[in-house]
Amino acid sequence: MSPRVLPLALGALAAALGGCGGGDEESGSTPAPAASAAAKPEDFPKGSGMSFTDVQSRYPAQLSLGIGASVMRQGVNRVPFVVLDKGARPITNAAVALYTVKTDGSEVRGPFPARQTPFAVAPKFLAKTSGTDETAQTFYAADVQFKGRPPLGVFALVRMDGRIVAASPSPLGVRGAHGGSPPDVGDKAVSVHTETLADVNDASKLTTRVPPNKEMLRDDFADVLGRKPVVLVFATPALCQSRVCGPVVDVAEQVRDEVGDKVSFVHQEVYRDNKVNKGLRPQLADWRLASEPWIFVIDRSGRISARFEGALSVPELRAEVKKTL
Repeated sequence: MSPRVLPLALGALAAALGGCGGGDEESGSTPAPAASAAAKPEDFPKGSGMSFTDVQSRYPAQLSLGIGASVMRQGVNRVPFVVLDKGARPITNAAVALYTVKTDGSEVRGPFPARQTPFAVAPKFLAKTSGTDETAQTFYAADVQFKGRPPLGVFALVRMDGRIVAASPSPLGVRGAHGGSPPDVGDKAVSVHTETLADVNDASKLTTRVPPNKEMLRDDFADVLGRKPVVLVFATPALCQSRVCGPVVDVAEQVRDEVGDKVSFVHQEVYRDNKVNKGLRPQLADWRLASEPWIFVIDRSGRISARFEGALSVPELRAEVKKTL
């Protein structure tokens, strides 16, 4: 799931916490995860009083962490993520907890226990790439709480093979596009025009999904906003830097099929002409987005009732869409 922030430079955190991956060279093969994925606070050390140097000295850094959230709120934040081994293969069925940390390695906070969540997409809704990518099967999510300035980094401790190992830190809490934050729950949705199949002669111009998700390309978002509930999906299945755009679009496809035309589902690709070197499409700038994927659930009055950054499951989206009916 990492990296997930599009145009922003994220090397500062890794530089500030230099040496965090030192355990990789000394270790042999990555140990197998424990059979149970249940994470409890008492299973992990308390972050209070520890620095990241303390963590490194006690727990070898053998894994990497892909964070699927970049915009942090005051209070509780849902942070989806994946844990990857040295071969970039996902670690599943392990007990995992997140910790936050400053860029200088101080003020470790946690643990924030994580829950493993399958995307739960039925086979007939899986895109070509989603069906073959191990990362597209399941993810972890933790509820991270903070007050004041957002934490600037996050790392994980993972219980594997009867011991605890660390996943190297990743940045957290970056600013949105143009220095602003995306619209939040309760805000009026930003009206933007989205191209439809009527505007092009080839669906591949509007979606990088294979096969194309044509039913999500029929409505111009500006035309349906305020007239019926809408699910607006910002994602690029073929070009996704987070590796979860594909399954997130699959999730939306399944829920769209379940609810029918009572709700409009609109998919907006991320890059101009579906080319990374051409930069972001203007709709992302209008919504002040600097990461992908995002899903916004919007009620019939045009207000945002739910928003998700990064990975989410069919049950999570289904529950929020049903609230708008």
